[in-house]
Amino acid sequence: MKPIFIGLAGLSGAGKSTLVDHLEAQGGVKRFRLDAYYKTAEDCPKLPDGRPHWDLPESLYLNEVLEALTELRDGSDIFLPIYNRRLCDRTGQVLYKPAPVIFVEGLQLFANPAVRELFDLRLWLDIDEETALERRLQRQPDYDVDYHRKIALPAQRQHVAPLRTHAHGIIDGRQSVKTVAETTDQIIQQFLGL
Repeated sequence: MKPIFIGLAGLSGAGKSTLVDHLEAQGGVKRFRLDAYYKTAEDCPKLPDGRPHWDLPESLYLNEVLEALTELRDGSDIFLPIYNRRLCDRTGQVLYKPAPVIFVEGLQLFANPAVRELFDLRLWLDIDEETALERRLQRQPDYDVDYHRKIALPAQRQHVAPLRTHAHGIIDGRQSVKTVAETTDQIIQQFLGL
């Protein structure tokens, strides 16, 4: 039996990882992190000052994502890269077995049309930019706000926010995790016809 693929996208800081952590803890879904496919610092597009630009679709090995998700959809096991953000490099891999429901989450998840079309259900976790930044700072107090305002946010406005139109369901991310999870459950149950 082919797994059901659910994709979750939204701005950085919207709460995608928090929501999927909650759903995975409840059981019934298995997470697939798009972040595992970030490029190495060497392969990543560069800013004018030579630093990697992590906020573009080209910052990810999206062809590898497509290949991995296609194999999972066919019921095959894959090796999922282990990516270390501090080192900006892959440090190994882990065996990933398909599950009945695979929940894929990531900032640039809907950027590649072929990847986007693999999903049976596409969800968007909606939040305003300032709240997203506040949440980002809560989980990462040393986050570079100047980088965020000058580089990350303009890139998200150009490459991420417009992809909201590809979602089958929009979830208000400003609510509590419990409420967001309940809303997500309702959308999934409607989709599955339960």
